Amino acid sequence: MRAEVEASPVLRHAAFYHPSRIDMHTSRAFLSSLIVAAFGSLLALPAASQSLTGNVGSAGISKGERSIEARLGLNEAGDAASRLHFDYAPEEWALVRLIAGFSQPDGEDWDVSGLTAEGWLQWSEEASDDSGFNGGVRFAYTFAQDDGPDEAEVRLTLTDKFAENWEWRSNVIAEVEAGDSSEGGVGLELRGQVTRALEISAFGSSDWRGGIEVFSELGNSRDLPDFKDQAHQIGPVIKIGWRNGVFLQSALRAGLTDGADDAMFKVFVGREF
Repeated sequence: MRAEVEASPVLRHAAFYHPSRIDMHTSRAFLSSLIVAAFGSLLALPAASQSLTGNVGSAGISKGERSIEARLGLNEAGDAASRLHFDYAPEEWALVRLIAGFSQPDGEDWDVSGLTAEGWLQWSEEASDDSGFNGGVRFAYTFAQDDGPDEAEVRLTLTDKFAENWEWRSNVIAEVEAGDSSEGGVGLELRGQVTRALEISAFGSSDWRGGIEVFSELGNSRDLPDFKDQAHQIGPVIKIGWRNGVFLQSALRAGLTDGADDAMFKVFVGREF
């Protein structure tokens, strides 16, 4: 299954990766320093907003994997957003992703919202006996259309399987704006998800997962709003995978605070090759 959805992931053999296969401790220390430095540099920059097509991403990467994916998200106000992805993993520890983003504010035409280049690094991998965890970091840069500011993002991703059929995911995201019209400060966001394998066989698939996810947009670091004015949402998520590499994910989220959309729906469809 693709690294993002992982409805039926294949656990890889090594517990930790390093690009050049040299000393494991040196690798982990280097990547940990890289993560700290990246977040530190972001704090000196500027930020960003509620995603209709966001996922609680994983850190899992398999060398040579390729996939395409289409995403669609809608909120109760009639706003819509869509993304097209292409992923390729040249190494066991690295993946590159290209994204075309589109948006349709209520009552307006669809338009390109931005083009994104994203790179993943995986620095820890869960072993075949489910010991350890998957850990990674992502770097993304979005070239905005028209006169809007570009956006740069760093995301820490953690994934862990437990109690046989259960999995939790956690993302910590820092996003800044770049360019003449950029806003100061850092946009901070947290995402979490817990899913369980389901004993369902339907629509040609016996690979089903269901659970719950939480999205929390804390706001801009320059002036963090009160909790009620932040964007916190929660709702159910379901994931389905087929043997031919096709995967589907869908979710509903309801707003918990005044600063969040009251409701949103998303659906992702893709295929691994």
